[in-house]
Amino acid sequence: MSDRRSFLKSTAGGIVAASFLSQVAHAQDADESKVGVPKIVAESDGTQVWAMGVLVTVKVKAGDTGGAYSLFEDFIPPGAGPVPHTHTNEDETIFVLEGKLRAWLGGKQYDVKVGDFVHMPRGVQHYFKNVTDEPTRLLLTYTPGGFEQWFLDIGKAVTPGSKVSPEFTGDDIKKAVAQAKRYGVQFMKP
Repeated sequence: MSDRRSFLKSTAGGIVAASFLSQVAHAQDADESKVGVPKIVAESDGTQVWAMGVLVTVKVKAGDTGGAYSLFEDFIPPGAGPVPHTHTNEDETIFVLEGKLRAWLGGKQYDVKVGDFVHMPRGVQHYFKNVTDEPTRLLLTYTPGGFEQWFLDIGKAVTPGSKVSPEFTGDDIKKAVAQAKRYGVQFMKP
């Protein structure tokens, strides 16, 4: 019986080692366009749009990371924030750089401040709002990447130096909701 156990252990160990070595070899052969390339994004760099009252700066797109994630900086004026929604394709995270906001995750309310980190897994309804008199600045990730394209599709051009969102009409909102469905996002009424 001990010979059988030894055989099974050594065989299992060999399979695990072979699998690991295969993954390492595959990673070394990977095309840079699929895994991303090193990149430094300056503070003033990124693609900016106003999306539903929030100034979104896309710092890193999915194409920069081989699809692994995308990274944004959001400027949220007082009273602004997204309506309740659920992502089916990606997890969303928030790190508060400046200000405060109120977040609702899975039906629970949280007050979030500078230095706090919020994880919103796919499938969990969430939303947040700046309920203060001062702007809030956030760093966000979407994993995997790709959802940044929704913001770029529905966003409005930024007037350099402006911190005031252009108006979003009823037609703009209809377009945003229709586009969101393409990206696996469902909006709910607050």
